[in-house]
Amino acid sequence: MTGEDYKNGQILLIDKPLEWTSFQAVNKIRWHIRQRFDIKKIKVGHAGTLDPLATGLLIICTGKQTKSIHEYQGQVKEYTGTFTTVSYTHLTLPTIYSV
Repeated sequence: MTGEDYKNGQILLIDKPLEWTSFQAVNKIRWHIRQRFDIKKIKVGHAGTLDPLATGLLIICTGKQTKSIHEYQGQVKEYTGTFTTVSYTHLTLPTIYSV
């Protein structure tokens, strides 16, 4: 892709890393595009925030495609995850004596 391709608009599907905010992902992509193609200013935005403790698909739009972000935000989404529970079968409490 060229810098002009990014200005005209691209949709980037990113697997957001754990502990990154969606804003950090957008800034990192914006920085790389600007550096790689010597572009002074380019619009880059995401179609929905993911929690920093979540990984998964982050839709990022560039250039003119940022005007279509609302279309992606309105789509049906599915969230999956894993929960770990801990169960105690025997719990011993200290004995308290009153005098």
